[in-house]
Amino acid sequence: MNHILPQAEELLSTLKQIMPTIYQQETLESILALFLKGQGKGVPHHCQTKSESAISRFLNHYKWSTRSLIRHVRSCILNLILSQRKKGRKPTLEVILDLTTLSKVGNFPHLQDKVRVYHHKKGLHIVVMYLVIGKWRFPWNF
Repeated sequence: MNHILPQAEELLSTLKQIMPTIYQQETLESILALFLKGQGKGVPHHCQTKSESAISRFLNHYKWSTRSLIRHVRSCILNLILSQRKKGRKPTLEVILDLTTLSKVGNFPHLQDKVRVYHHKKGLHIVVMYLVIGKWRFPWNF
């Protein structure tokens, strides 16, 4: 597992370079920490380092290339999985779907038809798809 750390550090460094400001880089680190802990607490109010509104701004307002970020993360995940293949039985692939609410307070005209109340929570409700392979859990899509 220790040989994975350099690849993870390289991925984080590359992703942070996509972000135009230090503030956005820190918010990205906080979001990734939430998702990668794998404790089922990937919602913004569980974040210890950034507020829910900071995470919401990061996901909704900033101008950075979401597509390049997603492409790069998926490429690194696939390379990591392929580099760890061993002889013998292939690992089991599990797919986990997790409903997460990004709280919204105020007016968001561009999200007008997407902000709803579900289970007494007002916000943007997204489904995050995780891939679980062996001991690894990766956010794959939303």
